[in-house]
This record gives sequence, C-alpha cells and structure tokens, in this order.
Amino acid sequence: MQACARCDKLVCQPCVPLPDGPPEADCAILATLEDLRSIPYVRRLAVATANLGLSRREIPNWMADVIFEYRGSLRLPDGRAVHLPDTAIDDVFNNDGSFRWLSDFMKFADRPMRQAPQKRVLKRLRLIDLAFRIDKPQIARHFGR
Repeated sequence: MQACARCDKLVCQPCVPLPDGPPEADCAILATLEDLRSIPYVRRLAVATANLGLSRREIPNWMADVIFEYRGSLRLPDGRAVHLPDTAIDDVFNNDGSFRWLSDFMKFADRPMRQAPQKRVLKRLRLIDLAFRIDKPQIARHFGR
C-alpha cells in the first residue's frame, strides 16, 4: 500500500497518480481545486488560520516566510511542477495591503459558510493551504477529512 498524494491515506489505488520516478524528499503538493471548493475543507482551513493567533497583516508575512523559504519542490496534484513568483501573495490579494479579506475568511471559523468559495478566491485559499502543508502538515492533513 502507498500513501495517496492527495488525501495522504494508505490505499492500493491513489486518488491522484504519483509522478514517474523516485519520490522527492521534500515535495509539497498543492490542494486540488475540488478540495478548495469544498465547504468543509475551507471551513477547516479557516479554523486553522484563525488558530494561528496572527493578525490579518501578519498572516501574509507568515505565508511568505513559509512558502518562499521552502527549499523543496512545489507540485500540483497531477505531479506537474509549480513555480511561484516572488509577488504571488500580493498578486492573489490584488496588492491590497490591508488584507481585510483574511479577517472575513477567519470569521468562517465561528460561523457556517452559506456557499462554496467563489472562483476568484481559490488562488488565495490555495496559498494559505500550501503554507499549512509546508509548515504544519500535521494540521493540514485533517482539512480534507
């Protein structure tokens, strides 16, 4: 049995095929868009983000430190490599230095979401999720359960 690259469960057939070749020692696999559209997944991500105890302005700094100091490779669930530009966080937050959206996002830790996340915020969610997958994998593995 092997661990699935997407859901980290021990399975005979992984949800997502692993890339050919030997597994890399340090490789972070980004969340699927399907996961990021899931209300329970995003709610768990919001709870974890709120539990960091950081302000909305400190969260992007934490994300940048974690993501851009990571020396392993970044991969999509299908195995393709991903390169993030240095401006990735500012880009997905539309250069909004107040990061007010993060305050609203963390409110979902205490109140239910009424609808699935809109397409325009999926890149934001993916970067937040990626930071957890790199820095706090023991927490991130519970997002999809």
